[in-house]
Amino acid sequence: MIPEIVSVAKAKAHLSELVKEAKEGKVFEVINRSQPMAILIGVEEYKALLEEIEDLEDAVAILEGKLEGDETRMPWEQVKAEYWAKHPEEAKGV
Repeated sequence: MIPEIVSVAKAKAHLSELVKEAKEGKVFEVINRSQPMAILIGVEEYKALLEEIEDLEDAVAILEGKLEGDETRMPWEQVKAEYWAKHPEEAKGV
């Protein structure tokens, strides 16, 4: 999503409105004198980005292990058990 650009002055004057819109999925880039200063996004979008980063880091670690010749194998049931232990909220269907 392309962020809407807002000045610091506008962000200060309309913060509650911007926060409400960010919660609904809109993204804002806050600038000061044409320089980017901050990005305003909703908490859910932020959490989704963190989850995506974590997933990508895991994928990179797996690939790096393969490139280094790591032939350690783990049974599928063990992989699933470890995943659900790290992500209990998903196991509950949340």
